[in-house]
Amino acid sequence: MLRIMQLTIATTQNTTVYEGTIDQVNLPTENGTLTVFQNHIPSVVKLVPGVIQISSGGKTSKSLSISKGIALVDGSMIKITVSVATMQPLAKLVELRGNQQLLELKLQKVKSFGSVEEISQLICELEKVKADIKLAELYH
Repeated sequence: MLRIMQLTIATTQNTTVYEGTIDQVNLPTENGTLTVFQNHIPSVVKLVPGVIQISSGGKTSKSLSISKGIALVDGSMIKITVSVATMQPLAKLVELRGNQQLLELKLQKVKSFGSVEEISQLICELEKVKADIKLAELYH
């Protein structure tokens, strides 16, 4: 018998990206993928850029790429807040890989003379593009 949980994923701009009942969810963390089932120990989980996989009815029903964020897990309820979330690949895999290369080159240049804020922003953009590539590979 599948156990049901309530999942809400929203952005920091208060846009709800996903809301529904699920069996389990796989979350990208610094230590790898964390799979959360119903009655999981209450936790606050730091999320890293990557792919969230949502399972419903015993199979993966949705995948989305995220930037960094946080998940609040409490028994049968999970609330996730992320900076940016993408439900469908926004570009073809080749374009995403090209964007990754451009951002890596730009980051190398900015590290020499840029501010901490510029470097941090580029790192966030690069991490999100890498997460988008993972999502596109799932659809490829």
